[in-house]
Amino acid sequence: MGAPLEGIRVISFGTGAVIPDFGKILGELGADVIKIESRENPDFVRTIGPDMNNIHGFNESNRSKRSFGVNLKKERGKELVRELVKTADIVGENFRGGAMAGLGFSYEDVRRIKPDIVYISSQGFGRGSPYSDYQAYGPMLAAASGVLSLWAHPDDPYPVGANVPLPDHMASKQAVFAVLVALDYRRRTGKGQFIDMSQVEVAASLIGEYYLDYSINKRVAKPAGNRNPYAAPHNCYRCKGVDQWCAIAVFSNDEWQRFCAAIGNPDWTKDAKFADTVSRLRNVDELDRMVEGWTIEHEPTEVMNTLQAAGVAAGMAQRAADTIDDPHIKQTKALIELDHPVAGKRLYPNVPFRMSNATLPPSRPAPLLGQHTEEICRELLRMSPEEIQELKEEGVLDTPSR
Repeated sequence: MGAPLEGIRVISFGTGAVIPDFGKILGELGADVIKIESRENPDFVRTIGPDMNNIHGFNESNRSKRSFGVNLKKERGKELVRELVKTADIVGENFRGGAMAGLGFSYEDVRRIKPDIVYISSQGFGRGSPYSDYQAYGPMLAAASGVLSLWAHPDDPYPVGANVPLPDHMASKQAVFAVLVALDYRRRTGKGQFIDMSQVEVAASLIGEYYLDYSINKRVAKPAGNRNPYAAPHNCYRCKGVDQWCAIAVFSNDEWQRFCAAIGNPDWTKDAKFADTVSRLRNVDELDRMVEGWTIEHEPTEVMNTLQAAGVAAGMAQRAADTIDDPHIKQTKALIELDHPVAGKRLYPNVPFRMSNATLPPSRPAPLLGQHTEEICRELLRMSPEEIQELKEEGVLDTPSR
């Protein structure tokens, strides 16, 4: 059987993370994803290093696509993209509000070209609000949604956050879900769809229980670090070695008994102050000290394997080098090696699921800027070599050699 999205074409005006990552996912499921870019207006992630074709963040988020290098500041360039839109099923963009209208590729513009198009527009704050035209990046959206207020330990002087732009990466997955729903709707009705996706709302959806808690109990949640209001022990504990840690989570009294047996039932585990979940939560500071008294004597892999063998959730805190060498990651082929023409051979995350009745196409390295311009001109736009060369000389088309 073919790939799940074989025959679907996506025109991506994506920049940064959300729409580029969205396009990568669709491409790895078999869609033909064409990235619209140019030297005049490159994806900004291409600009954060000395070589626009060797930026690790770009090369991850733009795998399995074709790059069409075209200057949208020139009318002929716009004409070419309009012709591509006629062949497309999906258009995706995440420029600042108003940018696509300025280029002549708003939903209203595109719908006149392809009435049944599925068009997804994803800005930081979506449409129709006082913030719609605000510049927005993942860390800012984590703050605006309330996620950042929880992302710290109780004694941290400020919200610590994370280096991972979680709102961006969650929004890209929501975008995939939204367009697949829209494609199914189009299949059943023949109608296209405009999808307005606010990235800050995606981020807010990650902490819905805290909004609910405030609406019911008027409680403003405080940072809790690794702790959980319903489980103890629930933390990341120091282990033997330099900066070695293992996360442990015990939710039920049955799991607590399993934990105690796994570590040899030391006397402190029989203390009434740790007899049930409520008691353990009431005495959680002391409990954490006692648990770490055991973990510090063992390497994190030993802690993890000992507790997992007893049916207790535990996992060592791995760094990138540890994960690459992890036997699970290796056996399941969770990482794949791709040979990029500039970056060389590098490891990338594989598609994180397997399908029993579909074959996913092999992942392809991110394209050089304009790598597929001539190919797309020939195959989809039916242009002659002479016309392609003329437009390259006029600065309408970009290729790696121009």
